[in-house]
Amino acid sequence: MNVLGVVINVVDLDRSIEFYREVLGFTLVSQKEQLAAARAPGGARDQVIVLRALGSSPLGGARHVGVRAFIVQVDSAEQLERIAGDLDARGLLVGRRDHLNWTAVVGRDPDGVTVAVTWQPDEAEGADEGWQELDDFLYGIGE
Repeated sequence: MNVLGVVINVVDLDRSIEFYREVLGFTLVSQKEQLAAARAPGGARDQVIVLRALGSSPLGGARHVGVRAFIVQVDSAEQLERIAGDLDARGLLVGRRDHLNWTAVVGRDPDGVTVAVTWQPDEAEGADEGWQELDDFLYGIGE
């Protein structure tokens, strides 16, 4: 099973598109009225987020902004540092965690949704191994 995407309710669609494109490097795939789909950079499979303007559904449904947290993994330490710098420059950087097997920076998108960006060196244990040690860092994500 693979994660195919995440739907995120947003306050300002254009502002959120700009954030995910400029800070995280997503590519806008499509946009129609109050919806937009953006593809994550790199990776062997499509991973897409759908940004949905808050209150735009004629069917009702959730009337809250965002998800608790959005977590992505980048391919290099340089990419992680660039994103950390962009978050910091926008006043959206929350913190950083250097773990034995991974490094993460945590920030917020324009609506306050937590965005955690992780990087795992090639020589570190497998991705599943990194999830075996659930530490206090994970409790703080999305708070």
